[in-house]
Amino acid sequence: MALAASPNPLQPRHNSKAVEAGILEKSASLLPSLRHEELITLIFIVTAVFFKSLPIGVVLGFVLSIYIAVVYGDFIYRSYLTLNRDLSGLFLILDIKFDLWKKLRENKGLHEIFLDVVKKNPDKTAMIDIETGRIFSFEAFNKECNRYANFFQGKGFRAGDVVALFMENSVDFVAAWMGLAKIGIATAWINCNLKREPLAHCIQTSRAKAIITTRLLQETLDETINAGLFSCHNTTLYVIGQTQNDSRFILLSDELQSQRTTEPRKCDVIDFKSILCYIYTSGTTGLPKAAVMKHFRYYSMVIGAAKSFGIYSSDRIYVSMPIYHTAAGILGIGQALCRGSCCVIRKKFSASNFWKDCVRYQCTASQYIGEICRYLLAQPVVPEEANHHMRLLYGNGLRAEIWQPFVDRFRVKIGEVYGSTEGTSNLVNIDGHVGACGFLPISPLTKKMHPVRLIRVDDRTGEVVRSESGLCIACNPGESGAMVSTIRKDNPLLQFEGYLNKSETNKKIIRDVFTKGDSCFVSGDLLYWDRLGYVYFKDRTGDTFRWKGENVSTTEVEAILHPEKGVADATVYGITIPRREGRAGMAAIVRKYDSDCSDEEFIEKIGSRLAASLAPYALPQFIRLCKDVDLTGTFKLVKTNLQRLGYKLDKPDNKVYIYNAKLRNYERLTEERVNDLEHGTYPL
Repeated sequence: MALAASPNPLQPRHNSKAVEAGILEKSASLLPSLRHEELITLIFIVTAVFFKSLPIGVVLGFVLSIYIAVVYGDFIYRSYLTLNRDLSGLFLILDIKFDLWKKLRENKGLHEIFLDVVKKNPDKTAMIDIETGRIFSFEAFNKECNRYANFFQGKGFRAGDVVALFMENSVDFVAAWMGLAKIGIATAWINCNLKREPLAHCIQTSRAKAIITTRLLQETLDETINAGLFSCHNTTLYVIGQTQNDSRFILLSDELQSQRTTEPRKCDVIDFKSILCYIYTSGTTGLPKAAVMKHFRYYSMVIGAAKSFGIYSSDRIYVSMPIYHTAAGILGIGQALCRGSCCVIRKKFSASNFWKDCVRYQCTASQYIGEICRYLLAQPVVPEEANHHMRLLYGNGLRAEIWQPFVDRFRVKIGEVYGSTEGTSNLVNIDGHVGACGFLPISPLTKKMHPVRLIRVDDRTGEVVRSESGLCIACNPGESGAMVSTIRKDNPLLQFEGYLNKSETNKKIIRDVFTKGDSCFVSGDLLYWDRLGYVYFKDRTGDTFRWKGENVSTTEVEAILHPEKGVADATVYGITIPRREGRAGMAAIVRKYDSDCSDEEFIEKIGSRLAASLAPYALPQFIRLCKDVDLTGTFKLVKTNLQRLGYKLDKPDNKVYIYNAKLRNYERLTEERVNDLEHGTYPL
């Protein structure tokens, strides 16, 4: 349904039926607060007085009808308004479960499912690489995958080994992991923006026997190795593209050209429940964690998106988001590998080229994050907007205030999804309700069949609130809470595989949720559940925030700052900025004034250190130099007070600096720059 956007994403405008429901609810609230038996007695007396000549059966029926209308009328009316949506959602869940049940019985690995697609569509276009101009049919792409499989099999790699992929978007990225999956090798998909400590951490935690990178990223990897942040003595390094003759890297491109393109020796240990890859997520705390992705989980995500939003094998999907993330690597690329769609891959998102590419390559579906939609809306109108064949954009993070303008301008259907890479369940917005990231049934009958619920949490701390019985308290419509999804060991679809680090896995599990002994995966987000069952993203809890479509770990940034000479203490947090998606990072630093350098020189030194160690999206956009801050009982800086202060210049003893993306350095934040920032003209 197409609805007008609301300025408040937590209270969007609804259609006329929803307004009527609200009026009915307000009317019911005017009744005195009576117990049920008192209400029945009152209705019975009034009825007996005015209708005393009627038979007692008619009177009782009338009393019962009035009672149901008064007590349950609002719920019945809301259920009527949402019945079609809830039944559609129920049938969707059953359809997905039936598809997965069949695949679980077949017990084929993802590479075998892909081979079935190849056999059905050998000459159909599978992949288009915009950067290189290469076009692959399914048969040709499968041969490319086989080159990787045969090469690494010939080098002695075997099932259970891990190869890290530190690569940009390209067909090579996909061919590498699919080829390695054929011989049982799990791939670790590493964020190509990472540098130094975070990069070394991801490689070390994966326990990779080899790393495949590209010519452009080779220098970053070299710097990390040369800095002594990890040893490559037991790790073979491969590069796709040109490399120096004296390099420690092996030129993989030349090696692949001489490889057989036939299927590799079959590996019998690979099935639907085998580990396919590791996808890194910041979760809610600490450095990036390697989430375990099994074959069936990958397939279930692909099928879930396809059936929820109507993605077909005839679609051409424009992929410009990072393939190392779930959104593009699974929900996008997976449509080609599992269902026979075509994927058009761009190395990096470009707002100015988006519609030009979509028209040129006749794309019919693509993905988004909220920032992408805002960038596209900010672009001047181009002729391609009126000539595209784009039918669907699906993703997450589209804000309510730009949802309807985006749909009206570009004439596309929006498919919003909420979830996490490692979570056992997701939410989907299947009817285009503005601002909602999904829905939860409001009927007690249907919600018990849904594996997702909201539970109450402390708004300030994010801690779960429990009742006197020790169990969690389920949210009712109209309340905010954290999303939890059921974990069941006897159901593969509801198993929580967690992370390579098992101690990190346990942090995401809460027990004794609705019954003693049960367990659930808990998200790190606060969601709002409205009276009609629609769910809206409200805020992140824990030690992460989202900026430019990426999760930023505050502890990761703090780990760079704390060892620095001149830093007495530091804390990192996210703050909101007008006209910007997500939260921008701010570092509050207490200086040690034990040197002669000025604050400006100190900031320049800190800025250089941060830029050398962090991905661009993780770089704090603000630095606040504090002389006196509140401390907790364990002598840590209190973040909540600092977050409320944001970038305000109200404290004269503080200095605030802002990162200028054009100049690539920090400069003093002034009232004039605050004005530019709030009008969206400052270059962040």
